[in-house]
Amino acid sequence: MRRRSLALLATATLASPALAQEAWPARSVRVVVPTAAGGALDVVARLLGQRLSERFGQSFVIDNRGGAAGVVGMDAVAKAAPDGYTLLFAAAPIALNTALGMSLPYDAERDFAPVSLVASIPTLLAVHPSRPERSIAEVLAAGRTPGGFSMAVPNVGAVTHLTAEVLRARSGPNFTVVAYRGAGQAVQDAVSGQVNGFYDALVPTGAQVLSGRLRAIAVGSNRRSPMLPDVATVVEQGMPELVASGFYGLLFPARIAPSTVERLHDAVAEALAEGGELRRNLLGQGYEVHASTPAEYSAFIRTEIARWTPVVRAAGIRPE
Repeated sequence: MRRRSLALLATATLASPALAQEAWPARSVRVVVPTAAGGALDVVARLLGQRLSERFGQSFVIDNRGGAAGVVGMDAVAKAAPDGYTLLFAAAPIALNTALGMSLPYDAERDFAPVSLVASIPTLLAVHPSRPERSIAEVLAAGRTPGGFSMAVPNVGAVTHLTAEVLRARSGPNFTVVAYRGAGQAVQDAVSGQVNGFYDALVPTGAQVLSGRLRAIAVGSNRRSPMLPDVATVVEQGMPELVASGFYGLLFPARIAPSTVERLHDAVAEALAEGGELRRNLLGQGYEVHASTPAEYSAFIRTEIARWTPVVRAAGIRPE
């Protein structure tokens, strides 16, 4: 009789996979953010984590693990147990580190299970207000003049650096890209006129435009930004290849149960739904909001790697 009861229990468990799905999350979930606290990635992670905590009744605890262009945090997640209690909230380096040819202790395409692309920040091309350029075409033309054109970018190997290199390749021999080690000095030199132009993310560079310290030339998106509605996009100016953004998304370690991925994805989509507070908050700050499927996010990462790898090679960029 005892053997029969145990057999019935085992059969019931195997026949009810929903039981395991409903149990997740049964305790707090660690969300690894591979940057220091206080940056844009961290802020968005905390906003989303709060909504997920409310949705599931369990804490989604932010664990900031910065270092080595995000490698430290990403590797910690890649090597974590695929039990649903460790998540990665990744930015563009999830793809760019591979495109840059970095020696990585993980494989971006095999060691993670994407859940959803959450938000992105379009790039923004701006110039010092004293400059005459008011379009991408005029910036390109300036690089062909004897006086040339200097473009500051805040970080070596960032999306804005790679996009600026695309622009440089379409200009002339006197177009130079000046890659800084961080945003602070780059912004200072841009607003003081030490360099002619500045290529960075709309957030926070849009604030420099709104204050009058820089003049926006183009937003690197398919549509105009509500923050700068009078600024034409790169598409409107005939350069769709300059559409680019920093992007944020959620990933589990590989080999996670598909049911857990689906359950979290549905919660993210709910949190980012039209009319929701989180969506309004992010849009109001200049972000573009997404709730992609896991397959779409996975394909996006692959596309970004394939897109930027030849740009890195052509420009001779080496990761620092």
